[in-house]
Amino acid sequence: MNSIKTIAPILITKTRSFWLGIVPAVLTLIDIIAGTITDGTAEPIAGAIAAIFGPFFGVTAAEVHAFMLAVAPLCALIVAHQRSGLARPYTSSPSKERDLVRTIEDGKSAFEAGKAFGERLLQSGSRPQASAPAGANPKPNPKP
Repeated sequence: MNSIKTIAPILITKTRSFWLGIVPAVLTLIDIIAGTITDGTAEPIAGAIAAIFGPFFGVTAAEVHAFMLAVAPLCALIVAHQRSGLARPYTSSPSKERDLVRTIEDGKSAFEAGKAFGERLLQSGSRPQASAPAGANPKPNPKP
């Protein structure tokens, strides 16, 4: 065993699955809920995107909303792909991420120090002797 393999948590806002999957899915969900409440007349997110990019690209809120609905399954696939396999755990607090990474690094350095100590013991030829528990009668060595 050469080193410790530990997966440190990562702040969720540092991940691709957050920006390419969760955020677009939440924005689409907001538009769907707002459309359901107002009988499909209000699409606040699509309207805001159309107001920003409409003059440049000539898109309407209805076209933006249709695009958001079309890419919603892709957003789910992005999140599923990023979280598949041996994924890093998420944390929502930057200070918690720093503390956990510091703890992992401290554990690695303590492990490495213990490993180095053990190697020095083996190289010097001396091996630590196990002591008998208190109150135990040690067996005398028979003389040949």
